[in-house]
Amino acid sequence: MTSDGVWPAQFEITDRAAVLVLSDLRALRYLTPFLLGAHTLTSAAELLQRPPSTVAYWIPRFVRVGLLVHLGDQQRAGMPMPRYRAPGRQLVVPFGALPVERRALLLDGGRMRVLRQFLDGLDEAVERDASLSLGFSSDAPHSFAVEMVESDAERAVRGYTDAWMSVRLTADDARQFSRDLEAVIERYVARDVGRRDRGKRYLVHAGIAPEPKVRWRSANDEVP
Repeated sequence: MTSDGVWPAQFEITDRAAVLVLSDLRALRYLTPFLLGAHTLTSAAELLQRPPSTVAYWIPRFVRVGLLVHLGDQQRAGMPMPRYRAPGRQLVVPFGALPVERRALLLDGGRMRVLRQFLDGLDEAVERDASLSLGFSSDAPHSFAVEMVESDAERAVRGYTDAWMSVRLTADDARQFSRDLEAVIERYVARDVGRRDRGKRYLVHAGIAPEPKVRWRSANDEVP
């Protein structure tokens, strides 16, 4: 058996074939044991609780595109068992190396699942809040606004918020806005430590992004 050697904390993946395999969630599940450490086919199958024949289907594909490294063979009675490991503890793909449709498939499912939970929780909170109303207004033909109507005093005591808007910012403003949002999130995430049995769990949605130059997911949406 060869020495396992140094295992990098990160390893960049740029080869298109490797990127396509790595960003396939079905394949990624079978790669996970090898991101934790060195495994044989048998030990990986035991960790995944899947038949060895299923794991055996994926190992040659991972090796072929460079997502697994052969570390040598584990000696045993009978045939030696090859040992494999991912080339790094974390495999890093430059975002631009992911095809747009693969980005959407990989990320949007999780985004939309959390967003749906967020909207369910928001609707329940708003329904319980007797102080809120919906305001409908217009400042031009074919243009309208729908917004929450409440007083400053009512706003000060509610424990939820929801804001979606388009804001014109300079590049410097956008960078600072982004940092400010992240700082607020980090501050409250730090407070979460040790509060396992206290308080209520909240879903947090915060973000800022430039308006897209190419409308891909939103190609068929009406432009407000």
